[in-house]
Amino acid sequence: MKKSTLLLIAFLAFAGMANAQKSKLIGSWLMTKAEVDGKIETPYFITEFKEGGNFQVMGMDFGTWTYNSNDNSMQLKSAMDKDFNGKSEILSLTRDELIVSKDGAKLTYKRVNVAEIMEANKNSGLLGMWEFEDVPYPEAITYVTFNEPDEYTMIQQEEYSSSRYLGTWIFDKQEQSLIVIGMNGDNGFKGKNKVLKINEESLELENSGKVFKAHKKAKSTKKIEHLTFTEGDFYNEDGDYKYYDDEKKLPWFDWAEIKMGLLNVKQLVYNYSTLINGTEAFESKILKAEVKASLEDEGFTIDNIFNGYDRYNLPEEAELPQDKDYSQSLYPLENSTFRIAGNEQITTPAGTFNCMVIEVATYSDVLKKLWVITDKPGLGIYAKIIEENPDENFGHYSVYELQEIN
Repeated sequence: MKKSTLLLIAFLAFAGMANAQKSKLIGSWLMTKAEVDGKIETPYFITEFKEGGNFQVMGMDFGTWTYNSNDNSMQLKSAMDKDFNGKSEILSLTRDELIVSKDGAKLTYKRVNVAEIMEANKNSGLLGMWEFEDVPYPEAITYVTFNEPDEYTMIQQEEYSSSRYLGTWIFDKQEQSLIVIGMNGDNGFKGKNKVLKINEESLELENSGKVFKAHKKAKSTKKIEHLTFTEGDFYNEDGDYKYYDDEKKLPWFDWAEIKMGLLNVKQLVYNYSTLINGTEAFESKILKAEVKASLEDEGFTIDNIFNGYDRYNLPEEAELPQDKDYSQSLYPLENSTFRIAGNEQITTPAGTFNCMVIEVATYSDVLKKLWVITDKPGLGIYAKIIEENPDENFGHYSVYELQEIN
């Protein structure tokens, strides 16, 4: 056999080995471990090396990669993150595992199949919203919504603030594990979790020896009706208020008649629902407004529970508003700019009522839509109130709905 023929065979064999090594690298890899200076970290993110020479990190284009057969290494270039730039020496490469050395760090990857992840996630029982208890601390509430195929949203709510984070999740049925990738904020279940319990109502995860418990949030059937009017709609081009005559049409204009309808009423019970920011789910609680009306007294009083609390669950250092001016336009609400938007019959758990619909714009950019009962029994009572602050960062949306007239 000629020497040139032997060289060609050797070259083809070497090229075949190089191509086989390169083809092993193509695909999606989950980084499971990073060893740096004797310390072990578990970063958990997915890198996909594409056949055309590009690579993605967590689904985003990050740069290009090449395989060097001379020294069995990979060369990455990225304008997104310079930490990816440079040579990674391949220490081990099998069908399911890749170990490389880069800048003194030893990085271990596990091959993942995206289609299998999607199928496992779909059948995991995790889809939907979960409320985690005492995460990250008792004063906060953490909601995690697992969506198909592999994305989640985390909402962390505190008394005066709310934070939203996005990421990726991977469920492994065989291992009974849940990998949570990309989560920021204060939390303890980022990374790999052991699934201790999962059913239609409860979820328990263990991460680094700590157990996290959650319960499933039921899908809300409440329709979200965003308020689209603005304060500017209440004024003409000259800046003059357009609805002075509406006040005379309100039920409160005849407060004596309202009082007669309240003589046998002791309490109004409302369901107060607050939309969890970034979701379509609500947190709900019951509020009770005490009513006092008698023939001996000139007027009457109704507790103003429309700040989200009643006399039975007052926040610290808070007091129930003591406004007793029953003749004010929107009693027991504070006076604000308003207009009558029409009439509507609505049904709440307390019954079916004919209502006057009133739109309100307050000084604090909060919009309200009120349904006030116009027939007896219940004349002058609010059957429903929607309140919304449309501010992108500090907004809120809540609904008060009449449950009982006692």
